[in-house]
This record gives sequence, C-alpha cells and structure tokens, in this order.
Amino acid sequence: MLSRRSIRDFSSEQVSPEILKKILEAGRNAPTATNIQPWHFIVIKDPKGKKACVFNGFNKFATKAAFIILGVYLKSKSIMETYSLMDVTVALQNMVIASWAQGIGSCWMGAFNEPILRRTLNLPEDARIVGGIAMGIPKKIPPSPPKKKIDEIVHIDIW
Repeated sequence: MLSRRSIRDFSSEQVSPEILKKILEAGRNAPTATNIQPWHFIVIKDPKGKKACVFNGFNKFATKAAFIILGVYLKSKSIMETYSLMDVTVALQNMVIASWAQGIGSCWMGAFNEPILRRTLNLPEDARIVGGIAMGIPKKIPPSPPKKKIDEIVHIDIW
C-alpha cells in the first residue's frame, strides 16, 4: 500500500472486466454507517463521459484513463449527509487500494463542472457527487512525493 502513487499517465491497454468487477466489489464491501450503503458508482468508459470530467484544466488525464468510477449518493435516501459523504469516500478509497493491488493505477478527482457532468451522465437531480477516480494501467509510476513526519501529524490524547 505504501508504494501506491497517483497515476496521471495511463497506457492505452484496457483493464479486464474481471479486474473491474473486483475493484467495484471492494467499494461495495466498504464499511458504512448503520449499514445504509448509500453509494452508487457510475463506471465511465465512453470518451464523452471522460471528457465531461475535465474541468478548467484539472483532470485532463481522465480522457486517457481506461475508465472512471464516479461515486455519488442520493440526498433523498440519506439519513445523515455527513455519513453518506464519508461512506462513499471510504468506498472510493477501497477501490483505489484494490486497483493498486491488481496493477491498476488511479488518481482521485474532486473538481468537476457539475452541470456538464450531470447532463452527460444523466444523474438524478438529488445525486450528490462525492468524487471520481480515473483508473487504468500506468504508463509510468512517479516517485513518492515528500510526506510529513509522523510526529508532525499524530497527537496522542491531546493536541
């Protein structure tokens, strides 16, 4: 897990349906508050859908991904939106880890032109977009960025 990197350069090689299913199963089996399982995942393979994920210069790499998984929940079905937001985020992170374990790279995307993305994907009006993950076989793996030291970010009992 510590070798995982955000991949923004994908090969043109496709990901098998079996691996995609395993990635989606990792999301489906994520922990969820009160077992509500609020998530819906849209698998975007169509070039038009991938292009709809590009926003003001962000996410350009999405067009080269084998697919994108967009995580959403329905506000009307949410008991507490904070929990739904966390649940979908945890499910997407499960998919990031599951994909890396199978040789598939990914990069989280959180900025979108929502009206364009909603229209392109025909999202329900009350669907809240949590995030998207561009996935594919890495063309190259970037070096590890510097990380803060553990004693800079961990506080035991008090700050």
